[in-house]
Amino acid sequence: MKRRIGAIVALTLLMVMMTTSLCFAGTLELEDSYPRNGDKGMQVENSGVKLYFNQNMINKNNEAANLKCVKLTDSKGKKLPLRILYSPKEKGLVLVLVDKQTLLSDSSYKLSVSGDIMAASGETLGEDVHIKFNTVDTSSSMKANMIMMGIMMVGVIWVSSRSAKRKEEKDKEEAAADDKVNPYKIAKETGKSVEEVVAKDQKEKEKQRRKMEKKLAREAKGDDYYDDDDDEAFNDNKRVKGARPISAGGSSYITGRKAAAEEAARRKAQAGTTKPKNKGKKKN
Repeated sequence: MKRRIGAIVALTLLMVMMTTSLCFAGTLELEDSYPRNGDKGMQVENSGVKLYFNQNMINKNNEAANLKCVKLTDSKGKKLPLRILYSPKEKGLVLVLVDKQTLLSDSSYKLSVSGDIMAASGETLGEDVHIKFNTVDTSSSMKANMIMMGIMMVGVIWVSSRSAKRKEEKDKEEAAADDKVNPYKIAKETGKSVEEVVAKDQKEKEKQRRKMEKKLAREAKGDDYYDDDDDEAFNDNKRVKGARPISAGGSSYITGRKAAAEEAARRKAQAGTTKPKNKGKKKN
């Protein structure tokens, strides 16, 4: 009886162990990938597919066999050379890279992962997985980049012109502020009255304004002639049309030049000419 009970218990344990082993067989799963199935926009250079498994995949004894379990083909079914890298920092990450080749622009590819691929524990995926993706259209990307570059250049030029304009306006404001006269300060420095300083400042500004108006008028007409008759009112100098005697200015001073000139003319007339026309000629 005891032997029979022992046999039953041993058989029960064996059945439990076999059931447990069947439960854990094939638990390796591919949880995610990049790109995912159906994605578009894969880069053509330094291309690679990331596979995220739920178990650690690093086992040097499995590397050669796992490389044969991964295949990348183009739209015509041509197989591309690959190499596989395992991440020691991120558990379950396997990177499948295209070896010494660049993918074609705007083309479709398919990555096939065999169900025989093996984890470090020896467990396999159990079923094949296929990931289809398309590469980016590099011509469209280049056009988009050119458009973006053009927009950036226009923005830079606009910002630069705005900054230059603001600087010019600021310089004008500063120049205008510098042109303002402080009559009290100048009066204190020169000893003149405030009214005199203000009057002189206004006079100078009016003079400059009139000169600027005449300059603009000449530029508009294309005339380089400059007539400053209108500026006389703003100068301390007086202009006359010609030489005038000193008596015209109200002076009674007599220089004696006129009297001396008249006396010399009278003496010359009395002396007569030194070469008479008829001297030495005989009458018939």
